[in-house]
Amino acid sequence: PFGRVGGPEGLPGRERVMKRLEAKFVALIFGALITIPIVAFAIGMRPESNQNRPPTPLPEITVEGIMDRELTPQLDQYLEDSLIIAPTAVAAEAWTDVAIGDNPNPEVTIGTDGWLYYTFSLTRPCLSPDDIDAFVDTVERATRVVEATGRELIIAIAPDKATIVPDFLPDDTSCVEDNAAALAALDGPDSLVTVWDEMRRARANERPIYFRIDTHWTNEGAGVMAAALVEQIAPGGWVEDAVTEVATIDHEGDLTVLLGLPSTETTEELQVVLPNSELTRTTRPLLTASGAEYDKLVAVDFAASDPTIAGTTLVMHDSYGWALTPMLSPYFENAAFIAETTPGVGHMWDDLRAAGTVIHVSVQRSLHEIILDRDLAASFVTAFADDFPPDEEGTKETGERLELSASGGDTYVIVEMAPGQETAEAAYNDVTAKLSPDTPRATFYVGPGGTMYFAGVVDYQLVNVP
Repeated sequence: PFGRVGGPEGLPGRERVMKRLEAKFVALIFGALITIPIVAFAIGMRPESNQNRPPTPLPEITVEGIMDRELTPQLDQYLEDSLIIAPTAVAAEAWTDVAIGDNPNPEVTIGTDGWLYYTFSLTRPCLSPDDIDAFVDTVERATRVVEATGRELIIAIAPDKATIVPDFLPDDTSCVEDNAAALAALDGPDSLVTVWDEMRRARANERPIYFRIDTHWTNEGAGVMAAALVEQIAPGGWVEDAVTEVATIDHEGDLTVLLGLPSTETTEELQVVLPNSELTRTTRPLLTASGAEYDKLVAVDFAASDPTIAGTTLVMHDSYGWALTPMLSPYFENAAFIAETTPGVGHMWDDLRAAGTVIHVSVQRSLHEIILDRDLAASFVTAFADDFPPDEEGTKETGERLELSASGGDTYVIVEMAPGQETAEAAYNDVTAKLSPDTPRATFYVGPGGTMYFAGVVDYQLVNVP
């Protein structure tokens, strides 16, 4: 299946016979693929959804609507979803694509020696000097915001797999390694923790630090970041001998799922077990700003009986935080781990206010979106708005403007939907914040100044962070 076969012209007689037999076999299989699902469906068997959604219902077919251009794709989707063997057919199609050298899903980059990479991480734009300056400025501003409230902030950037294990990439046209080098070379603020050099050294260890067929690092790789974070907060506190093997498991690679060929690889599951300390773990629901309980989003709380790091710590993380949790959580007296990277959303405010230390973890490929585009510093101002006395405040309605200018320090404008409003908007420098009962507040960094526009009734405050 991994080679290509030419046409039948000029083949010897024996090979022509084989070709005819192959054609009949293919026709037989095709007939089975059509007939078996129809018979199974007729006797009441129904497939499970293989695309994380309910199966498409049978569209209404009428004489008048038979020429409707939308009918054909709807009917195609219905028949596809109705096949009892649809999941198998999807996998078979993906397997065939890979076997002949095609890629069934461009979201995955197929490397050499069985390695897969997340294409999104390879297509991030190259970081210009201005991008690097903006990143450092945002980290510094975020640090000043959190420290002005009496808390400590640590911003950790997890390396993309391709920056640490680039050996199996199909080509070298990506900016991912250059971006990593630029970030690793930064003389950034003390609040910024990066581990590119440490991760490259860790590749020599016995256990792999990234999965071959998954986007993420293993517990071993996450342990490198855990050690750096513990040493940042409590120098000398990391205990290498506390890293313990829990089990050998088969880990399903998320990239193989994207390809339609779910596969597993064996990995050692690790966790930190500190001597003379017991760790408890509980989960609790999170509430929106309007008080509604999220269906699946929860906080995972840990408490250690003999902690290395005192007080309450909040760890905000993206998907890279899941492997980090068992390596980091035993060091804290009290810690909440929440899969959220935006501090400005309402369900984070209580945990942020309760924390003495805030650790923000995100992966390299999301640097633009999470830190720059959303302005991490302004998001922290949203969360800690009550900690900053306003230099100016007021109310604006639809069509009114607010002229803004920086006045020493870092100037921000906090906007909040006025009581009794269902929706409102504020726009500044091509960025629009849409306010609702679940997201009633937003913050903009004033920078050089400009004009803010409003829709609905919005209360505003100008605050200054030294």
